Amino acid sequence: MSEWRSFRFQALLFAAMALSAFAFSQQSALLLAVVVLGTALSWTLVRRTTTIRRGEVTHAPRWLAAAALIALLFIAGVWGYTKDDATLLPSAIGFSISLVLLWRLFARRSLSDERQVLMLSSVLLIVAVLESNDLLVALAVLSATMQGVNCVIRYRLAAAAQASHITETLGRGWFGGVRAVVGASPRADLTRTIRIALGLVFAFTLTLFVLFPRNPHPTGGLFALRSGSASEFSDHISLMSPQRLTPSQREMFTVQWLGPDGEPLVAPGILRLRGVILELYDVATSTWVGRTAPRQRFVISEGDEFQSLTSSQVDERFNTFTQRVVIRQLRSDAIFSAWAPISILGGTAQVYTFDPRTLAIRTMDIESAGPIVGYDLRVQPFASDGVLAALHRGEPRIPQPPTFPVESIRDEALAILASAGDGELARESGADDPAARWARNLRIARVFESELTSEQFRYTLDLRKFIRLGDRDPIELFLKQYRFGHCEFFASALCALCQSVGVDARIVTGFLARDFQSTAARYIVRESDAHAWVEIRTGRFQWTALDATPADNLAPTSSDDESWASVLRVLFEPIERVWQLQVAQFDARAQNALVGRASESLNHALRTTWSALEQTALRTGQSARVGVSGYIWFGSIFVSLAFTLAAALIWSRRLNRARRALGVGRRDRVRARAAMRDGAFYVDALDLLSERGIARPSNVSPRAFVQIVRGRNPRAGEIFAQIVERFYAIRFGGERSDARARAHDRLSVGALRTALSE
Repeated sequence: MSEWRSFRFQALLFAAMALSAFAFSQQSALLLAVVVLGTALSWTLVRRTTTIRRGEVTHAPRWLAAAALIALLFIAGVWGYTKDDATLLPSAIGFSISLVLLWRLFARRSLSDERQVLMLSSVLLIVAVLESNDLLVALAVLSATMQGVNCVIRYRLAAAAQASHITETLGRGWFGGVRAVVGASPRADLTRTIRIALGLVFAFTLTLFVLFPRNPHPTGGLFALRSGSASEFSDHISLMSPQRLTPSQREMFTVQWLGPDGEPLVAPGILRLRGVILELYDVATSTWVGRTAPRQRFVISEGDEFQSLTSSQVDERFNTFTQRVVIRQLRSDAIFSAWAPISILGGTAQVYTFDPRTLAIRTMDIESAGPIVGYDLRVQPFASDGVLAALHRGEPRIPQPPTFPVESIRDEALAILASAGDGELARESGADDPAARWARNLRIARVFESELTSEQFRYTLDLRKFIRLGDRDPIELFLKQYRFGHCEFFASALCALCQSVGVDARIVTGFLARDFQSTAARYIVRESDAHAWVEIRTGRFQWTALDATPADNLAPTSSDDESWASVLRVLFEPIERVWQLQVAQFDARAQNALVGRASESLNHALRTTWSALEQTALRTGQSARVGVSGYIWFGSIFVSLAFTLAAALIWSRRLNRARRALGVGRRDRVRARAAMRDGAFYVDALDLLSERGIARPSNVSPRAFVQIVRGRNPRAGEIFAQIVERFYAIRFGGERSDARARAHDRLSVGALRTALSE
């Protein structure tokens, strides 16, 4: 393979890796197929039609490729601007660069034009990293980066070789085809250079990864979600900052819904996973927050039995399902559970808290204990009053009918009830009759739900036109003026309307499990599945879930929508979990935990080692009864061993220098010993000259170095010339020394020492 074709193949391989990484990040099987077919076809066609003329290859006009690049980038920019979504711009740029890169692979180009291929491939790798943090993308990016370092080094060497018109080649193989400039073994030097470069890149990347962890920043995630290295789930809803929210397909966790027999199945309808319960509205900050209440605290160790959440024994043989959660990218202290949890089994040792009033489960000390990797919950979706009473720790205190702090919301609620013909319900409280109160709650809430799900209200994630007017509350603006928003506003409006007329209502934030994948018999819960809905008290212990968000936005996803990447991910699920938990979610919190564990482990290891040495020395001294003289004897042994080790290191260093001087490989031990025996005199001579300030430059041959020595010391130069000729005879002439010749070589080194001392 010629020099040009060798480098072109390496550049083509780098481009194919970059294109594949981008295809993995977009989960596009079509793009991956086009990449594989296009790169293979480009190499086959171009290799047959390429001709070399005066060191260059004929190529298509450069202005055509540049015009195509500018046009595609302009189209991508216009498309992103019309979509009015900046988050789609990286994908558009990535697709444009992919098309231009494929075009460049089919073009006939010179060596200098290969810089465009390398640059486009590098930019495409950056886009792939920004678009996804999946394991497949990470592996593709890592492989492409290593190949990119190889291509950059080969490009510089190939460019230098082409400029100097050197004709000596290195032979065939992975590192073959690059013309030698200097050095006795260019192929080995190139191999060593690329290995060192890859090692430095990997070490530098690893250092940056450990020292500068990813830091989560708000990027428009749904309500409490904030996207970064991992998504965190907060305990409030704020309506103060209308913005455009971007639905993300990042996988937060997976859920398996196991029946009473332990077999996975599809839950009827959408599976609502409750996380945080919000009951109070702060008018000053337009924020929903939870009510503080005492919680039961308990510890669950990894691998233990299920920990019951009830105060008494519950029959789990009937109407009991198991919810198995495996965390992917979610970082939260909330445990997401369907109604109603009765027991829990943690995937790792954690401290949990349980609120009997809301049936919400949280974790404590998540920073010190590490991220949650998963948990199992046993739930009863149709729990009886007896089970709920056991969960509530007895009879709950029924509070007085609630009120809402924004008076205008009550006016709107009364108007809605009046238009529906239920105005009399607003005047009833039902405080004296609990059954009447629960029936009233549900009837009024249904009226408000029907109003909010009508065509008068529109669901959207773009709230940039939702402008705060004076001191008017966002919920009032949503109900009376704008009438558009996302699930936060629909849930806030429903809860506010209910509370304003004395209906017991609260907001629940969590996730909707609706994407069931039959391949793995589990639900994939994504960041876009984050949701908020309302619960209405319909009994002393019972709460009924109502959702004012338009039903079109809550439709379950069919199992036929599974992507090829999702099916493939089933094969490497364990590795994917380790990647997401230990690498993709490595943030400042994980960094502190890592430093703490490393420091503790190091201190423990040092203390244990020192204690073991102390105990061993004490037991040895007591058993041998050596006394002071015995310890001196042991000390002399250790000193002898230290001197022996030092001598071995010196001998190894001299052996390596002799081996390099004679061009002997590391694995050829027989020739290495011969090199030490026959070529040590040359190494000693170089050491003597270096001690006298005459060091041999790495780019100067031994015979050229003789002239430098003669210029500094003529007598020493003559003796060193004889040593060099002897070295050449051994190195290139294949001579082997006997005892008499080796003695003569040692005398020559002694004569050189004398000449340098004069």
